Amino acid sequence: MLLENRTAIVYGAAGALGSAVSRAYAREGATVYLAGHRLDRVEMLAKEIAADGGRAYAHQVDALDPEAVDAHAELVAERAGGIDVSFNAVGLDHVQGVPLRELSLDDFLLPMNTFVRTQFLTTAAAARRMVEQRSGVIVVLSTSAARAPMPSGGFGVACAGIESLARELAGEVGPFGVRVVCLRPDAIPESVQHGSYVRETWRRAAEANGATLEDMLAAKPGMPNPLLGRAVTLADVAGTAVYLASDLSSGLTGSITTVGCGVLVD
Repeated sequence: MLLENRTAIVYGAAGALGSAVSRAYAREGATVYLAGHRLDRVEMLAKEIAADGGRAYAHQVDALDPEAVDAHAELVAERAGGIDVSFNAVGLDHVQGVPLRELSLDDFLLPMNTFVRTQFLTTAAAARRMVEQRSGVIVVLSTSAARAPMPSGGFGVACAGIESLARELAGEVGPFGVRVVCLRPDAIPESVQHGSYVRETWRRAAEANGATLEDMLAAKPGMPNPLLGRAVTLADVAGTAVYLASDLSSGLTGSITTVGCGVLVD
């Protein structure tokens, strides 16, 4: 197993992507500490992972609160003897589909004040422990909005900031044996069926452009055309998250891995 004897923290663990990554990490042998805003949801996920033969512990953590994030990282490090992997899938509803020239300042700043804030807090907390132990992998989550010239509001700017955060942090902690890699998935239509916040985000964005949520999910004309002819799945992203956290990618740091089925070509 690729992550045997590793300790991983997954923030936003009960969400569509967070739960997929948590399950994948557990299947590959990691002990997964599930951090979520709602304790009941992460506890349910922990039970499901245990029923499948994995090891998982559920904790209620506000991933936007610096004291809560640091206290939880310290708790995990003490109990497990260190932190080997950190992955943050925290998300929330925000405005997309509105041109920047028509966007309010509050709506523009919301993704920065949430996505960038939580990624900074969790990566910094993990980095402090990993530098001390001189090992570890931080998987930072961005999206293809960082590169796409589309009306994503402040979200695309936030994703670009997260990618810059990953590069800068990689330069700081690399000499201590710690890797920082950025996972950049394209939109995952499957997540809508898992009760993700993206349903409302995408519905409003589609309507703002004269389409429907169903059009967006079916990739109708006018939507991006992936080279592989299909949309990204949760399994695609979770599998890549495993690879990036494992020794198979030991030569990668400060890099961005796009999982988009060919929507973006570097």
